[in-house]
Amino acid sequence: MTSNLLIPRNLQECAVFPCKKNSKEPATRHGYKDAQFGQDIQKWINAGYNIGLALSMSNLIAIDCDFDSNKDYNGFETLEKMEEKLGRLPVTAIQRTPRGGAHFIYSSKGVTNNPRGKIGKDIDVKYNGHIMLSPSSINGNKYEFVNGVDDNGFIFAELPQAWLDYLNKVASVYDGVSALKNSKNISKKVYTEIDTDKVFNNCALLRFCRDNSSDLPEPMWHSMITVLAQIEGSDELIHELSADYPKYSYEETQKKIDYARKFGHPQSCKYLSSNYPEICGNCSSASREMV
Repeated sequence: MTSNLLIPRNLQECAVFPCKKNSKEPATRHGYKDAQFGQDIQKWINAGYNIGLALSMSNLIAIDCDFDSNKDYNGFETLEKMEEKLGRLPVTAIQRTPRGGAHFIYSSKGVTNNPRGKIGKDIDVKYNGHIMLSPSSINGNKYEFVNGVDDNGFIFAELPQAWLDYLNKVASVYDGVSALKNSKNISKKVYTEIDTDKVFNNCALLRFCRDNSSDLPEPMWHSMITVLAQIEGSDELIHELSADYPKYSYEETQKKIDYARKFGHPQSCKYLSSNYPEICGNCSSASREMV
């Protein structure tokens, strides 16, 4: 029905948090998880902070179109091709990004907890995480809303059912951890569209790390990162799994992620089983690998 297509929202109804000047890095201890409603954004701006918008907490999802002619990235063309398949997207709030891309921000009504993270090579689907919010800026270039703002605030449209069906269906291109265990094949390679729920279901260590995140030993935390870092778009997930630790640091965690992705490879089931036999000893995946 027409009344459900466009949802006026005021910025006070969104969960926001400060980010460091000229950066996307949160200025809070637990990153986007420290976002709150009803914040004095102007006070942060006057103090030189950028602003982050926590998406899932605000019941929002963003289709982030990248644009970089040098890398042959054109998310706008990719989005047009997807609209030919799935139907036109409704009018919604659109924010131009500093490098020429755009955030198409929609209501997350109907979105699962683990939607598809990528559309092609040049569109990121952001939900469990954050985006920067106007008037934040990077190197003098501002984020700026160019559509979907009226006297009542922002207009966040609901996604059509065909788009919800597509975003909620995460392609299981690889069978969980079994796709990540052969380091000869996947070293320095990052996979897209992996079903992270299946990854956790197939790995006892990852489940243990998730369920004991507040007091996880550092070596085990590092093992978790080596596996999850190979999944494209997993940064927010790793931060979320790390944030309960009393000494959590956004900077340290991001450095671990970047290092694991650039120089490392996921620790194999055999290695994990040998080092954590009390957790992985009876794992069927480890048993198959050791045969």
